[in-house]
Amino acid sequence: MSEPSTEPAPLQGIRILDLTRLLPGAYTTQMLADLGAEVIKIEQPKTGDYWRWMQPRVVKHGAQFLDLNRGKASVELDLKDTNGRARLLSLAATSDVLIESYRPDVMERLGLGNSVLRTANPRLIICSMSGFGSTGPMAMVAAHDLNYQGLAGTLGYLDGGRGFGKPPGLPLGDLAGGAQNAIAGILAALYEREKSGIARTVEISIFDGLLSLSSFMASAWNTPDGHRLPDTPFDAPYDKPFYTIYETADMRHLVVGAYEPKFWEALCRALGLEQWIDRQWVEGEDEATLREALANAFKSESLAHWQSLFNRVEACVTPVWSLREALDSEQVKARNSLITVHDPFEGDLTHLANPIRFDGKSIGSRKPAPPLGADNERL
Repeated sequence: MSEPSTEPAPLQGIRILDLTRLLPGAYTTQMLADLGAEVIKIEQPKTGDYWRWMQPRVVKHGAQFLDLNRGKASVELDLKDTNGRARLLSLAATSDVLIESYRPDVMERLGLGNSVLRTANPRLIICSMSGFGSTGPMAMVAAHDLNYQGLAGTLGYLDGGRGFGKPPGLPLGDLAGGAQNAIAGILAALYEREKSGIARTVEISIFDGLLSLSSFMASAWNTPDGHRLPDTPFDAPYDKPFYTIYETADMRHLVVGAYEPKFWEALCRALGLEQWIDRQWVEGEDEATLREALANAFKSESLAHWQSLFNRVEACVTPVWSLREALDSEQVKARNSLITVHDPFEGDLTHLANPIRFDGKSIGSRKPAPPLGADNERL
């Protein structure tokens, strides 16, 4: 398990008010808490963030809530109540960042719009994260991660072009489209404020963030054959015989990523398919023949056989692991990528460490997620 750094965390002294619920906001503020920020989770009285109670639970609380809210404080406030709003403004006066994930008009309707918050604290950075941003015909549309993926044109890429219409298990919109951009925006705003004293409003649209992730694929727009952009949701143009997934004899799978010519040549020689070395980019019937040749080769031996071979041959061929296999891997152990958090009610919990390392050491809170309203009196 990972041992924490003993050095002061980079965001020590930064206070963040977290008005969000569910995944994107929780991941955002967990990463910032790991970087040293004090995160105060503002929760609805009695019920709190409903992610607290969702299945699967450890003992009392949802496993996902416990994972992404460790080390935070919890204060119950009814923002529809005058006293609750006054208390929030009092906390805002001593905070550096406020992040919320309501639809664009909600904070104004609550009487907590930007002008009110900035009256309480002119240096307050405000981060508003929503599905589609504050403008456009979809600004008020209710949606979740899968909706954003479907609308942003990315679902077909995640589906691998199979067209099965099954939802991907990774909530890429919430995490990469929303949370990662919110983290970047907040950190940039904090840096600018230190230089100029200006407090920015950071607007994050999960839909915009997903579109940004597809910029590599969308670059085809600007080429003479830009018509090759996918016209149907499940047209995935990056599935090539040298960059795809193959089944092994024991019904496991290998990823082949032999994109560069040197890796392609090494792969062909390892499989005894030297006749294809100079024909990596064939199309049509030849491409189908090449794909079949590779598939038959990989289907002839077990995953263990191929792992042993490609541990010696550098061709960008790796196994497809389950999450359990990844967490049990020697790479994860060597990187100290797991931490243990003792929760007095839930017991010892294993979490993934923050992926950022400073001076070779991991950072992040080893304190458990807070009980609902645990910091009502202290704060």
